Amino acid sequence: MGASRDTVLSSSAMNAMNDMNAMNAMNDNQTQTTPSPLTSLTNELARERNREAADRTLLAWIRTSLAMISLGFGLESLSRAAINFQGRQGDFPLLKAKLFGASLVLLGILATLAGMWEHRHVLMALCREDYHYEKRPAIAMWMGMSLVGVGLAALTAILFGL
Repeated sequence: MGASRDTVLSSSAMNAMNDMNAMNAMNDNQTQTTPSPLTSLTNELARERNREAADRTLLAWIRTSLAMISLGFGLESLSRAAINFQGRQGDFPLLKAKLFGASLVLLGILATLAGMWEHRHVLMALCREDYHYEKRPAIAMWMGMSLVGVGLAALTAILFGL
């Protein structure tokens, strides 16, 4: 009687273990096919943070562009005012001021367009289900190098009177 009782217990224990393994396998399959609500919420919040970061980056591009455009316009306006104040052109060539002012305005416009392109690219990537980081060209570096080029040209013109 003792042996049959142990056999019944071990048989029922085996059945319970098999049932638990089957339930775990079923849970594993469900987890793989449908994400849990917590994971889905975490992903959506991460996407929202990335969207807000992209918006802030676009606003930074716009501020930078506005500063470059304003500086270019101001440089040309000040040179025109200086010539009108003196009544003659003298040592202050208007063409140089116009050229550097126009270069800054052009860089400002290009920076705005680059920022808008980058923003659109990021938003399109965020809308995809398989969103992952993609290496893109460093637009800020190219804009910075362009601005350094305009600055070096202006410095050369000032130092050597070109």
